[in-house]
Amino acid sequence: MMKASSLAPRALVLGASLAFLALPLHADKVKVEVKVHGDNLRRELKNNILSSLSLEKENDGKLTPERIRRLYAQAPDEIGDALQPFGYFKPQVRPELHQDGTTWTANFDVDAGPPIKIASVDLQITGAGASDPEFQDLESHFPVQRGDVFISPTYEGAKKRLTDIAAGEGYLDAAFQQNQVRVDLERYQADVVLHYDTGPRYLFGPVYFHQDVLNGSLLTGYLNFTPGEPLDVNKVLQLQNALSDSPYWARVEVVTRKDQAEGLEVPVQVNLVPAKPLRFSGGVGYGTDTGPRVKGAWDFRRINRRGHRAHVETNVSQIEQNLLASYQIPGAYPRTDTLSYNLGYDRQDTNTLQSMAGLVGAQYTFLRRGWTQTYALNFERESYKVGLDHGVSNLLVPSAGYERVQADDRIDTTNGFRARFTLQGTEKNPLSDVSFVQGLIDGKVIRTVVPRNRLIGRLQIGYTATDSFRRLPPRFRFFAGGDQSVRGYRYQSLGPKDEANNVIGGQALAVASLEYEFRFRPKWGVAVFYDTGNAFPRFNSGELAQGAGFGVRWISPIGPVRADIATALSDPRHPIVFHLNIGPDL
Repeated sequence: MMKASSLAPRALVLGASLAFLALPLHADKVKVEVKVHGDNLRRELKNNILSSLSLEKENDGKLTPERIRRLYAQAPDEIGDALQPFGYFKPQVRPELHQDGTTWTANFDVDAGPPIKIASVDLQITGAGASDPEFQDLESHFPVQRGDVFISPTYEGAKKRLTDIAAGEGYLDAAFQQNQVRVDLERYQADVVLHYDTGPRYLFGPVYFHQDVLNGSLLTGYLNFTPGEPLDVNKVLQLQNALSDSPYWARVEVVTRKDQAEGLEVPVQVNLVPAKPLRFSGGVGYGTDTGPRVKGAWDFRRINRRGHRAHVETNVSQIEQNLLASYQIPGAYPRTDTLSYNLGYDRQDTNTLQSMAGLVGAQYTFLRRGWTQTYALNFERESYKVGLDHGVSNLLVPSAGYERVQADDRIDTTNGFRARFTLQGTEKNPLSDVSFVQGLIDGKVIRTVVPRNRLIGRLQIGYTATDSFRRLPPRFRFFAGGDQSVRGYRYQSLGPKDEANNVIGGQALAVASLEYEFRFRPKWGVAVFYDTGNAFPRFNSGELAQGAGFGVRWISPIGPVRADIATALSDPRHPIVFHLNIGPDL
């Protein structure tokens, strides 16, 4: 049995040990400030050094003094490695490490030294591709030349260009026979050796679709190549994307079967897993022009083996309720060509107008040379009231529309544009009460001027030629004002007025907007804007309304959210109007 006198020292030792363990383990851990500078150190060199330094990468506020010294000691070698891709193989590094209490500073004064230059370039392209114009053009304009400073990214880019051409031209066996950069530090020169054997040029063979729900003749409309053409991997990817974008398939796999090639012809195998025949989608939103809104859509993806499908969509908001049913027949190029028969109903009730309209018609849409073209013929019957104008209108209206959109991302666009041209009208006849011709130009451009800064411009110009404007229903009249028009003014509050001072819309429209946006965080931004425009009886009459303001932008999971506060500059009262809009940029 242990005596009490022997327990006391042991208890003291145990207590001291526990007290030590209870101390914060990171009490001596600090952060270090890393500085890299030099008279001939370009920004890209400095950035590459900082991204390569372990002392900077591990600098999270938890480094111990011992770890700082260890990483500091290996920094000169890391700086040398970071400069080599840019052709600097003899840098001089003068390091300094200072400690002031808990503050550490690591200074690296870097003299990159002279860049190494290329003494010779031995480029040889052999095989069937030696006479290919694409390879010959690259060979004559090869980006790595004798006398140039050796820059590794340029060299790797040149190699990638070789492999890209091989993939795009069907040289599936292409390979580098030699791929070397010989650096001689004594001569301080580099020699580049690139020997590339393209091998034979393969061709597209037959295409086999593995599915049992659609006719094969429909699927061949998706092909962007014909058997016998040079095999192009990019066209294979385009085919896969086209089929994946169609509503028919849940999974698409396009495989070139070189192992089954007959001679140089490579068969293409397309494995397709059908999507569910019926799909429902819905959503909710809010806009200051429309109030809360709800959308629902039903897609009948496959009605028969010819690929016919149907779409039913309804939108409900405080000011508008509509329903559209469409029966769609794919055309010769089913990805972009569609003939549709439509039946629709639309009801609007705003501060400016009330209307109920029914529509029946057909339209054909197709894509040619980057432009989506739409030709339609619709019969519309509308009961309406706009100010003192009211009545029932019957119109059989043919129309043509042309639209082109180019964007890196249509939801959150960095650079892109949308251009839309519409022409419609009719001649008075037993099915049309009024004669008119109407044209509309609608465009939007988004450009990133410097990183995180966007410039956004909008333009709308429209005109209606008619001798019976007051008999036109509101859908064919122009109004201005609202979050998609001149901000600072209520929805459809701008335009010519009748004898009772009611806005009744105009024959002409001109609206322009310029907005500057700064993205201070990846998902958040602020903007300032200026809008001007109006609807007029004619272009040479009336005044342009002006609005300006600022807003907040948030890239939400469902799309960009724009909250704007605008003032009506042309209104002597200068009212303040809040606008909220959710939707894609283009």
